[in-house]
Amino acid sequence: MHLSRRAALISAGLGLMAPRMALAETAAAAAPERIEQALAALDDLVRETLQQTGVPGLSLAIVHGERIVALKGFGVRQAGKDEAVDDDTVFQLASLSKPIAATVVAALVGDAKVAWDDAIVRHDADFAMQDAWVTREITLRDMFCHRSGLPPHAGDTLEDIGYGRREVLHRLRHVQPATSFRTRYGYTNFGLTAAAVAAAKAAGKKWEELSVERLYRPLGMGSTSSRFADFMAAPNRAAGHMQQDGGWVAKYTRDPDAQSPAGGVSSSARDLAQWLRLQLGRGSVDGREIVKAAALDETHRPQIVKIPAGIPMT
Repeated sequence: MHLSRRAALISAGLGLMAPRMALAETAAAAAPERIEQALAALDDLVRETLQQTGVPGLSLAIVHGERIVALKGFGVRQAGKDEAVDDDTVFQLASLSKPIAATVVAALVGDAKVAWDDAIVRHDADFAMQDAWVTREITLRDMFCHRSGLPPHAGDTLEDIGYGRREVLHRLRHVQPATSFRTRYGYTNFGLTAAAVAAAKAAGKKWEELSVERLYRPLGMGSTSSRFADFMAAPNRAAGHMQQDGGWVAKYTRDPDAQSPAGGVSSSARDLAQWLRLQLGRGSVDGREIVKAAALDETHRPQIVKIPAGIPMT
């Protein structure tokens, strides 16, 4: 069965552990003795969380400085089955694909193939928005910052009913803007995808190939892919689950290829630990520069206000 993007996000249960795991992250940023103390309590914390939520399984990686200090799997890959999650189990990452895509584009920026403020039409002449002026002006940065003026989730319904990437991106030109250009945050999977595709065209590559060549392979992320077929071919993969009748059920399989840069990456905790090391190392791992620091730094800076403050600060 095909699972719509919205149903997948609603039912995925992503982020259930974030408030609890923030405690471990805070400890891991402190002195070495506190790191050891936090790690000693980690297993019990995770098992308690799984028991409370009913989530079948998870894997985690914790990076401190340049070191991977924890890499573990817990629970099972699919509810009702015995295959255990380990640190090499491959999960579909959903919107964690977006910061990974930003890292790939940052690599191209460092290579001088593109610039964050390049207009999308400079690299993809087929791209268009409804307004001709916006079409001329909108940049890679604008789309990655969700400030295009497109209504939130523009194009997602077309994907849900079976349109492919090319068709959805072409039809963005027919979408009535929800806000004026660069004034409001509006989360769009296909806006970001349009920018990523344009960057890949500037490099003369397909997005899926570019991701491997410019990020996954240099970091040794052998279990990571931007193709759904690779996820399905992985023998050690976790099923997607949804809540039903008070429990978690592996009921649907989601093919996110149409919006691969925004939601189509699959990876393991072991591979993502390498990506985390790259982020903390400002583009370098083990003394090797993978991404220019200045280009990657732009992905860590605030660019657009999502929810304006209700009361001005004085």
